Amino acid sequence: MHIARDRYLDDSTRYHLTLRLDTRTNEMHSLLSDAATDAEGRLGDILVRALDDIAAVLAERVSGGEPTVGVSHFGCGT
Repeated sequence: MHIARDRYLDDSTRYHLTLRLDTRTNEMHSLLSDAATDAEGRLGDILVRALDDIAAVLAERVSGGEPTVGVSHFGCGT
C-alpha cells in the first residue's frame, strides 16, 4: 500500500513529481491499511507539506518562478 501526492511545479506538464509513502513489510502494510481515514489524511497532509518544501527549492530552477499546486491523490498498491 502507498499514500502518494503529486505536484506540478508550473502550469506545464514538464515538471511533475510524486512523493510516496510505501510499505516495505507485511506488518507495515497492515498498520497503514488499518489506519483510520483521519490518520491516512494526516499522513497525506505531511506529504503535502514536504512537497511544498521540495517544490520551493526546485522552483528556483524553473523559469517562471513559483510552483503551483497540481493533482493530489491517494494510491493503493502492494
